[in-house]
Amino acid sequence: MSDKNSRDSDFLQVGRRTLLKSTAALLAGGAFASTPASADHYGSKIHYEPQVNENDLMELSVEGHEVLDDGVKLDLGTHEGYIRLFSDTMARVAVVEPGEKEYESRGIQNGLNEWDEPNFSVDSSPEKIAIETDTITVEINTELFGVRFLDEDGTVINEDYLEKGSSGYVQSPERGGEESESAPPESCSYGPTNDESDSETDSSGYGSPTKEDVGMTDPTPNEPLPYVYKKADEDEAFYGFGEQPELTLDQRGKKLENWNTDQYAYMYQNDYVYTSVPFFVGLKDAGAYGIFFDNPHHTVFHTPEVANPEGVEETYDTDAGEDYYYFVGDGGQLTYYFSYGPEIDDVLESYTDLTGTINLPPKWAIGFHQSKWEYSPTELVEVPHQYREEEIPIDAMHFDIGYMNNYRVFSIKDEHRKALQTLNERMPELKTVAVNDPGVAVDEEIDVDGDGDIEPYEPYLEGTANDYWTKDANGDTFKARVWPDVAVWPDFSRSEVRSWWAEQHDVLFDAGFDGIKNDMGEPAVFQENASYDWTMPVDNVHGTGDDTMLHEEYHNMYGFDYARASRESYDIYKPEERPFLLNRNLYAGGQRYAAIWTGDCLSNWSHLRLQIPMMMNMGLSGLAFCGHDVGGFVGRPSPELFKRWIEMGAFIPYFRNHTDTHRKQDPDLPRNQHPWTYDEEAVDITRKYTELRYKLLPYLYNEFQESSENGKPIFQPLVYQFQDDDEVTNIADQFLFGDDVLVAPVVEEGATERDVYLPEGEVWVDFWTHDVYDGGQWMTVDAPVDHLPMYVRKDSIIPMREVQQYTGEKPLTTLQLTTYLDDEASYSFYEDDGATNDFEDGEYNVTDFTITETEGGVVTFDSEMTVQNYDDSQLSSYLLRLDRSEAPRKVQAGPTKYEEVDADAVEATPNSFAYSEDEDVVLAHIPADEERKVKLFFNGRGDGNGQ
Repeated sequence: MSDKNSRDSDFLQVGRRTLLKSTAALLAGGAFASTPASADHYGSKIHYEPQVNENDLMELSVEGHEVLDDGVKLDLGTHEGYIRLFSDTMARVAVVEPGEKEYESRGIQNGLNEWDEPNFSVDSSPEKIAIETDTITVEINTELFGVRFLDEDGTVINEDYLEKGSSGYVQSPERGGEESESAPPESCSYGPTNDESDSETDSSGYGSPTKEDVGMTDPTPNEPLPYVYKKADEDEAFYGFGEQPELTLDQRGKKLENWNTDQYAYMYQNDYVYTSVPFFVGLKDAGAYGIFFDNPHHTVFHTPEVANPEGVEETYDTDAGEDYYYFVGDGGQLTYYFSYGPEIDDVLESYTDLTGTINLPPKWAIGFHQSKWEYSPTELVEVPHQYREEEIPIDAMHFDIGYMNNYRVFSIKDEHRKALQTLNERMPELKTVAVNDPGVAVDEEIDVDGDGDIEPYEPYLEGTANDYWTKDANGDTFKARVWPDVAVWPDFSRSEVRSWWAEQHDVLFDAGFDGIKNDMGEPAVFQENASYDWTMPVDNVHGTGDDTMLHEEYHNMYGFDYARASRESYDIYKPEERPFLLNRNLYAGGQRYAAIWTGDCLSNWSHLRLQIPMMMNMGLSGLAFCGHDVGGFVGRPSPELFKRWIEMGAFIPYFRNHTDTHRKQDPDLPRNQHPWTYDEEAVDITRKYTELRYKLLPYLYNEFQESSENGKPIFQPLVYQFQDDDEVTNIADQFLFGDDVLVAPVVEEGATERDVYLPEGEVWVDFWTHDVYDGGQWMTVDAPVDHLPMYVRKDSIIPMREVQQYTGEKPLTTLQLTTYLDDEASYSFYEDDGATNDFEDGEYNVTDFTITETEGGVVTFDSEMTVQNYDDSQLSSYLLRLDRSEAPRKVQAGPTKYEEVDADAVEATPNSFAYSEDEDVVLAHIPADEERKVKLFFNGRGDGNGQ
């Protein structure tokens, strides 16, 4: 059968038509009559940067107010204002047209109606209106409309900057036909491969993008732009902003944009990448606060200017002054949420109460994953077997786009189907993940399941019959090139389309795949010219009836709804299993549907450094389940870089080695990016740190469980835990792995030592040597190529287990409690089956551990199971691993005296103890059903009685 796709006579050459009049006609009547259009246009790059003319800001004033059940309504003359209280620490501010409904995007999980109204009072005077809760006061300036937030002591937390006018709406300087200063892309984002076409599929793919220029219009040239100006303190720091390719942790001095874009081989010069989260955390002396600008349009944040920027000066590109910052959207409504801490974790909890937290993933999802674009079917089988032979733990193998039949989504080639069957038969424990794309080929029949039979291509036929595709400005189905030469895109804004898309996943799940990776959801379109910027035209149309919207509004939410649709497929086909979804593109709140990775990073040292602040700020934006391509995607790392990257990668939430096709590499570079690609040392280092991750899985899984409850990041910047330590506000090359483990990776080529900062207020223990250090100091530490500096804070318990080659290989029978005791350490250990959704029905256990030491040298271990609803637990004992360089004189629980044995016999001997000279720890084997306190006597005789 010939490829109908490559020369489809129905393909509409969008580059040879004018969109303006058809757009206006489409939006003026019929099913799409919901948004006005205008005949103005401009001939610029469509994603121009929304800008504000500071000489033309509004000067709104409060002419009256009305007290509501949840706040106040303001008469602003030409507009209405609303201050709505969601809690005693969170408020929503909106400025709207008279009678206009306040906006809540898809990113909001718990809208206004889901919150209990807090207690508050309202006091007014001619100069101001004050709304007071138990925690914050919201003051509204009346003469020139402005909002000020104060804490319970009357200290200003955040306030509007009124030197230039009030917040409101402004006409963009770039509207009305003016050329944009933004330049079009210089070259194809993905660049040519060695061959112009895909050798396996004969489809053009990335090697042959559409080059013709496209006439484009601004579909809403007169739409005003919402903006807000805020005062800034001199030392105020700024974190979050979602996924931003910035080298610093503190984003002060930066221009930060949100416009989801397929940015192959991005660098810090890129204004935006794959995901948009218009949320940030401000940190000042008064504490931490958060602002969520709930606007899915292209948004821009200009943080306050930095007087003396450090690092790469060109990245400090804000247009704001030193004493103020502002944000603006390319259309939409002025609606933002303010939340007060005073701690950063308080802010994150409020934000994720609003937008949702991650779902607790299956345990296999937080194991190690291996992937590559264009593995051969043979490699897909051989590579995981090689990991087993090398005794490097691995849980999942990814099938990238080559498994599809000629890039037809929801299809599989015969040789790949056989490879999948072979894996499922020979390695049934190994999970497999299939990549998916939203671009559906315009094709009526294909070999869907690789059995040689040509069948109707239902995704295209059904989608067409039901009119499920995104429309162009004429109201016709939008067609363009992506992986297939001619493709159409589902309109995921419609719930019926999302449900239909979910149903298509039977092809993948029936074939034996376990997880789904949603790629290309920016949405990426292979159009390289001044108007498309590698995506759809902004005058494309989504939705029907009153729900109609232009692509310029929906663009940043496309990947979000793409994830929602895929999540629904698990409800249909795998209702008992926890889903694993991996998205490249999301909007705020997308964390409740999918994990995320940072796209096509480069295999070089600068990108190893870049990924750390990127991921830390993503964690401070609610995206706790995040990762990146370990080793880099574009190119191939040097042996040294691979080793350093794998060391760091073992401690990120989502751990995957993923790389680009070998066909795009220099012939002298390796075909693949495996540990054995390099040398034996690379294999040993990969084994060492991957094994350590698997030993730490009880700790890591508990971090995920806590994050699913309160939204905290798992990959944490030091400032998250130590915001009062001025030294950590911009440390971008160290991080906390969960709450208690500090990791300081080496990110400089050739370095064998590095400076490490230990935050003040804590005592820290070297994970490897057990040396103890006071916090509040910098140290230069040795770091040969096989060594990753790691530190654990005193008075912490780190739950661990024995090494597995994959999660679930062995039941958890003995929980190792590695304890760094100074005075008192405590930990709540959560356990469930790690696979099903039964935990949502309460089927889990929680055990609280407390370990204390008296001045007399008696260490007491106490455990209490506070929740016991997981009946299948096989946990029968605890192996206490106490960081102590001496043997106890005796150990006993009540009248039961523990037997002193050799260190290597403790785990097999209940009610035993030993001092291990090799590990420099005290070991004690405590039965899980021990109801009495266990005491370890190190000095003196003690009273000899347990309780």
